Amino acid sequence: YLKYAVADEEAKLAREGVLDDPKRNSWLFVLKIVQGGVYGELAVSVNRLIEHVWYVLRMESKSERRMLLGKLVDVMPTMDVRPFVNVVENIAGTLGEASRGEFNDGAEVLGGMTNRLLQLRRDVGEVLPPERIREMSRDADEWAAGRRKKLMEAREETRNRLKNARETEGYDPDAMEGSAGEIERIT
Repeated sequence: YLKYAVADEEAKLAREGVLDDPKRNSWLFVLKIVQGGVYGELAVSVNRLIEHVWYVLRMESKSERRMLLGKLVDVMPTMDVRPFVNVVENIAGTLGEASRGEFNDGAEVLGGMTNRLLQLRRDVGEVLPPERIREMSRDADEWAAGRRKKLMEAREETRNRLKNARETEGYDPDAMEGSAGEIERIT
């Protein structure tokens, strides 16, 4: 959403010919600052998971890598299990044909790490089969379901307030329309 909002605001300012006017593009700066903050927080989260990957890949033998992976997974916070699996899949997926075991004559090996990355992906699949992922993520899933329920309740309450406001004399359709549209975009 932020990426879209920034692009939309830039396009609007460009059409008006005021993209470089600091007096007219303050909202664009706000959007970019918020976007940078959100991306920064996401990067911290992903970097933490990537550190786990690098700890495992640094080990010399396959058995050491597998053992460390098992220990990391055993103490991993419930909210990190699925994102960790996704990070490993994404990293291994960047190998392209090599990730399927198809090595061309000119295949580029990522600093000698291709086999280790492929092993890590296999090991993650064995250490974290779908049923274990579900089991380990249960608490996080329950928390997320609770948050989702609260969000839906708040959304319904807002809809009821908007409905009640329309039925009263104090209803200002111009003021309320922006709020309703914002609610629909968020949810």
